[in-house]
Amino acid sequence: MTDGERIAPTTPTRGVLRRLGYLLAAQWVRDAVQAVFLLLLARRSTELFGNFTLALGLGQILLFTTEFGINQHFTVLLAKGRVSPGAVFRQISAIKAGLLGLGIMGLAGFTAWQGYGPDLWPVVLVVAVSFGLDSLVNSYFVVCQVLGRQDVEGRLRGAAALVGYGWGLAALLLGAGPLAIALFKPVETAVSLIWVTRLLLKRRLRGTSWGLRTLWENWREGIVFTIMAVAAILYNKINIFFLQNSGGAEAVAQYGATWQLVDGVSVLVSSLLLGKVLFPLLARLWSRDRAEFLAAARTQAAILAAASLPALFVLALESGRIIGLLYGPAYAEAARVQPALTLCILFAFLHNLAYYLLLSMGRQRLLAVYFLAGLALNAALCSWAIPRWGLDGAVWSMILTKGFMALLTLGTCQRLLRLLSLRALLPPLLAAAAAWGLAWGGRALDLALPGEIAGLALLLLLLWRTCRSTPAKEFPACG
Repeated sequence: MTDGERIAPTTPTRGVLRRLGYLLAAQWVRDAVQAVFLLLLARRSTELFGNFTLALGLGQILLFTTEFGINQHFTVLLAKGRVSPGAVFRQISAIKAGLLGLGIMGLAGFTAWQGYGPDLWPVVLVVAVSFGLDSLVNSYFVVCQVLGRQDVEGRLRGAAALVGYGWGLAALLLGAGPLAIALFKPVETAVSLIWVTRLLLKRRLRGTSWGLRTLWENWREGIVFTIMAVAAILYNKINIFFLQNSGGAEAVAQYGATWQLVDGVSVLVSSLLLGKVLFPLLARLWSRDRAEFLAAARTQAAILAAASLPALFVLALESGRIIGLLYGPAYAEAARVQPALTLCILFAFLHNLAYYLLLSMGRQRLLAVYFLAGLALNAALCSWAIPRWGLDGAVWSMILTKGFMALLTLGTCQRLLRLLSLRALLPPLLAAAAAWGLAWGGRALDLALPGEIAGLALLLLLLWRTCRSTPAKEFPACG
């Protein structure tokens, strides 16, 4: 495949929102079929759901370790025209293949060290290694993104998800065993790999020659991003490993059920709104107009604080109904701890905004130190709290770690930018206090539902007024 033929760059009329739309459509398809798969899995068996939660966590760690930071850095190289698409594809694929090999060896050693039984370790290896192989497919997607062909990426991701999770759903409905169900991930990955391989064999990507020195020179600038990513994924996932040792698959299933909801809301804002829409805007404003950058940062801080409150309010007060409706009566412990875990939503919204602000300002090395500190704190908390308090120890370890990270990043933004003022903080604080007062007052008067509806309406009114007071501005053209 010659550069610009099989994946021809889009015309300037294809705007940034249209390109994002292709990826959003694919992600929504994948998220929908994944949600159905996980809910059916959870209802079949808490032990089975706990084992798959552990396998998915290890797979995401392997994927992040193999590729995160590398893709972002080579995207910048492509955008600057320093290397051709063909050279980029071969270079990042070579780096990822080496990291994947090391990661698989580490994964095998970890499962042996943990002493996972015959029902668990095959599932872990099959699912996790497939996640790692996704990194090689993502090398191709880097080229698609830079050439503006998100439509190619979106179609392939959506089709692969439908086939892979379709396999998993069929296996579940037919009563297949854990290993047969686990093949959903290799099937999804195989669809993408076969399609990409077919395209690459049909026409090769051209590129200049390169060697190990070229690989190192191009990769070393992105190492700090890799460190950040690895630390972030580890401090978000290591709770389940400590919990597996302490309480087994049952405890992991209870934690996984509530974490899927809490983290799903957080990732929606972090990945889609902040990462794919606001971050490019903030990065451009920092280099072109510092005053407008500061105004945009303060505006988004107010909106995100207001947006986090309704989600936190609903998930905290209706945890029993939501968990029971989605997962069934076997997940009562998940419903019990979810009100506390929802604090992570507020911390995540504001921390992720501060993270992208600091990234826009070129403070990635400072962020790497913060992420390593967060990892160290969570590891210490987990090793101390989980053996003593089990599920509650895992929950509060995560809450304290998320709060610590928000304190670090927000504190730095406050020192550098004066991001939050007392005038900006008062409305959400007062609205939150009034909403909780209405909810608890309604329960005291045996009018729980009207009280909760009134409290939610108040928080939605705050969000509406906050958004309404923000001047609407078009995103700069990104044709």
